[in-house]
Amino acid sequence: MKRDAEFLRKVTELASKNNMGATAKALKIPVYTLKARLLSAAMKLGEIPPQFANTRVVKKVAKPKKRKYLDTVRVSGKAGSSMRVIIPQQIFQELDWNKGDNIVIRRSGKNKIVIEKSAG
Repeated sequence: MKRDAEFLRKVTELASKNNMGATAKALKIPVYTLKARLLSAAMKLGEIPPQFANTRVVKKVAKPKKRKYLDTVRVSGKAGSSMRVIIPQQIFQELDWNKGDNIVIRRSGKNKIVIEKSAG
């Protein structure tokens, strides 16, 4: 009886600001065990089980996945010497580049090319 009263007091205290899952976590017991013990304790003591707070855990906003854009280098044009690769529109939208912006293209290492928006 004393143990049930103590358990009910603890749960009532935690339930005022936590939902059932958070209360179970704070007491370090599974939710189904909390429900069962709470029901049996309330019935033995003749009390009403506490009302749990309706709180929800706010989900963390996931960063958008960086997609890989794959394309093959193609030779095109009448001269036959120019090479082309399609750059998807999403890349320009992410970088907030518009038509008419000046860009600088430079090599960085053996296989990397850096494309920057120039200040002028």
